[in-house]
Amino acid sequence: MKKMLKGFCVVSLLVLFSATANAAVMIKDYHAYRIKNQNIRTVVPVVDSILGREIEVKKLAKNAYYATYGDEHYYMKFYPALLDTDVYIVTDAEYDKSNNDVTNFFKSQNYIYETLEDKEAYKEYKFDFVDYARSGALDGLFTLPDGLKPLKKGMSKLNDKMSKGNEKTSAIPYSEDKDPIDLTCVDSETFYNADAGVTVTVNEYRLKNKENKYVHAFEYLVKNNSNADIKVEKVYSERLAGLKDVTTSTFVDLDRLDLADNLAIPLAVATGGLSFGFTIANNVRLGMVVKEATRYAHSLPENYDLKANSTMRILCLKFKEDPQPLQFTVKKLGRTYSFSY
Repeated sequence: MKKMLKGFCVVSLLVLFSATANAAVMIKDYHAYRIKNQNIRTVVPVVDSILGREIEVKKLAKNAYYATYGDEHYYMKFYPALLDTDVYIVTDAEYDKSNNDVTNFFKSQNYIYETLEDKEAYKEYKFDFVDYARSGALDGLFTLPDGLKPLKKGMSKLNDKMSKGNEKTSAIPYSEDKDPIDLTCVDSETFYNADAGVTVTVNEYRLKNKENKYVHAFEYLVKNNSNADIKVEKVYSERLAGLKDVTTSTFVDLDRLDLADNLAIPLAVATGGLSFGFTIANNVRLGMVVKEATRYAHSLPENYDLKANSTMRILCLKFKEDPQPLQFTVKKLGRTYSFSY
């Protein structure tokens, strides 16, 4: 197994997928690790500094990497796990899960690590990999056959038709939600704007239903640290997910093709990979999605009075592949301040 991180021996990631050259059946195995007490913002710069010197390695979006060494292919992605960092691995090379380039890298950095046991995290990370593979970005590493392209194209047209004429922003008015959030928090950052005297804590959550394939829930806690009241005149984002985006994407998602990963290629192509086995009815599934997502799909606040030494809460949905910040315009003591996080 050739080293992805020369010298430090780093990074092949989760999930071990392998297939023979003329494979009728694709054999799948996968693995992941959790680096303890190391936030992703401390781990990724170390990885970047090493992989940046490797001409075989391509940096993908959002902390993901891809490399080809001869006939061996490696996909790797790092994920925030609040105070920890998850590492997900996919390769078609021989892979010893307990002793490999990744574990050697952990040891070289004195990282404490363990095998990832979080099943919900596994599901999310697998979908992200399959999404990359289906896009053609991982040439040479397990991709679904081209025969599925017409089906995906048709589903995309259906999505556009269902969304046509619907507003992309929520029509549900903003109201401050004070109930506890029963979701896994995967990341948290706190920012301070000294000019406005405002602290903004951004918490990112993994949703429980199918919409988690496309979006995460975000909680903004905006605290006025000053002794003067603040008028939050406007909160804006270039791109947030609305309820219609979530429901249409979930309805036409490709998760029903996932079982094709385990089946003979001719069968997957012939059937389109749809409706294998027992599945939850679409109306039931969409009902669960709407119930969960609605809480995070309200309009953003305008002209909100944030009292001195008090905190406001904003909930929203962001697309995972391109999360855009919230932009704030606030007024305090006759002066206007703008910032984004």
